[in-house]
Amino acid sequence: MLSYVVRRLLGAIPTLFVLLTLSFLLVHLAPGSPFDTARQMPPEIKANLMAKYHLDEPIYEQYGRYLVNIAHFDFGPSYQYKDTTVNSLIAAGFPVSLTVGGFALLIALALGVPLGMLAAVRQNQAADYTASAFALLGISIPNFVIGPLLILWFAVDNDWLPAGGLGGWQSYVLPVIALAVAFIAYVARLMRASTIEVMRSNYVRTARAKGLSSYRIFFVHVLPAAILPVVSFLGPATAAILTGSVVIEQVFGIPGLGRFFVNGALNRDYTLVLGITLFYGIIIIFFNLIVDILYGWLDPRVAY
Repeated sequence: MLSYVVRRLLGAIPTLFVLLTLSFLLVHLAPGSPFDTARQMPPEIKANLMAKYHLDEPIYEQYGRYLVNIAHFDFGPSYQYKDTTVNSLIAAGFPVSLTVGGFALLIALALGVPLGMLAAVRQNQAADYTASAFALLGISIPNFVIGPLLILWFAVDNDWLPAGGLGGWQSYVLPVIALAVAFIAYVARLMRASTIEVMRSNYVRTARAKGLSSYRIFFVHVLPAAILPVVSFLGPATAAILTGSVVIEQVFGIPGLGRFFVNGALNRDYTLVLGITLFYGIIIIFFNLIVDILYGWLDPRVAY
């Protein structure tokens, strides 16, 4: 186990290096600069700012300097948020994104797993058709459509919940629901298909032939095997929830990493975009590693 974790962590280093290199080239090759504004800046002031942040140097020198800073876990200063470092912006925004994404993932599992199991047990019945219809709608409607609809119904028309911003727990309800809907649908579809397949396997037929109760067959023999595809889905789902929160945070005006990322991209804030991109990459690799360990723990046939 330990050697597997070490190999995975060492293998993540070249992946992050390629991610950082491509991101660095893309953001610097994009037209414009961090100091291009609607109001024309005097050339001498712009030149001084470019020299202060070493943006007047050749791109390979900027890249080498940035790698040295990254080696010291320093993402550099933000060009748009004055007197603020990228490290402090990530430290401020990540707990917000983690709260929204974490609750959305918990709701997706808490509702999607039983919904998929119910559809599998009641295959080709009303419960199955209802669950499948909900899953199809959840996957088809994007969250940037669900978000404004939730604001219209719950905030504008009925004034039950706040439309945006970050205040008490009520301000998290709508963005969590908007982010969770699609993942509830994905989990339900996965769980339904996996449960049906496991229920048709030979060892389940053998358990029935031995006279075991339906409760024991389902929760002891079917569920541990049926939930494995959902566990495998958690790695990509975590990545999708983190990146999907970019849209949700913009719609609801939440000061999370997604909103910082969008503002940084629009304002050519190179260090902010690169810092959040690299941070996302680290988080995705970490969660994929956790999912692989859980998969091996649930399925003894898997060897590290």
